[in-house]
Amino acid sequence: MRHFNVPYHATLHFSLLFIISPFFTVNCQFLEIFGLSTGDAGTHDRGPFQDLATQSVGLMKFLQTVQKNPENNFAKKLKNPLPSMNLVDGVPVVPGLLGSLPGAGSCLPRGSPLIKDKSPSFFQNMLRNIPGAQDYLASLLPSPKVDVKALYGKFQWAMDTPSVHNRYCATTEFMPQAESGNSSAFSLQEKFRAGNVDAGEKVAFGYGIIHRERTYVYMQDDPCPYQIVVVGPINKQHGQYEYVILSNWARFPMIGLVRDLRKFYADYKDQVETDLEKAGFMDDVTG
Repeated sequence: MRHFNVPYHATLHFSLLFIISPFFTVNCQFLEIFGLSTGDAGTHDRGPFQDLATQSVGLMKFLQTVQKNPENNFAKKLKNPLPSMNLVDGVPVVPGLLGSLPGAGSCLPRGSPLIKDKSPSFFQNMLRNIPGAQDYLASLLPSPKVDVKALYGKFQWAMDTPSVHNRYCATTEFMPQAESGNSSAFSLQEKFRAGNVDAGEKVAFGYGIIHRERTYVYMQDDPCPYQIVVVGPINKQHGQYEYVILSNWARFPMIGLVRDLRKFYADYKDQVETDLEKAGFMDDVTG
């Protein structure tokens, strides 16, 4: 496991929840009354094998694309040897891999308060308890270098996975927390209407970590982290990304965040969808 100084301010809200959970019982219905998300709001109820076929399509199509293009970086990474595993105080860790640590690259533990217990991704749920698997597979994803200052501010949801998300008028705002060397931490706040446009507004929270060229984003609707897999151009006037795309190594689900909906649909949408299809994040089956 790679050791580095990760700013911890962004994880404060979630850390406090883990600390107080053994002593207090959270009444989810009480929180819902005040518009606070408990992890399930704005998502569909899903069976353990729901969408298994459609989830497989994206991965299969992507692998087929790799086979046709031997110069693809993904194919080269697959040829690298798998990392070895050691035990530290009886806990299996993978040297050099940030993702061995739950909440800092790996999935959060089951039963974490105010966090949806299962990931929408069947494949992430299947491998989440294998030490190092999450981070190794995440390392095969596109990993653009993220300028954290260009990330800050509010985005609107323009693209998502409809079988997973059930949100309307959704926004996500990234807020600065701490920066140290080549690592940064940020918090995020989400606002949305669950189920229909006339529903009451819900508020959800999360946090993210950037270390070198890897970005992990934790939201309440998924115990496993999203990663920023695509960043748009930086607006010269405001110095902010025009859009960012979030997904995971399983390529399911996917979220597209944009600054300006009209500008995105006019200038970027068609090319972004083409690029996402090539990379296996979007196809006709998953929508």
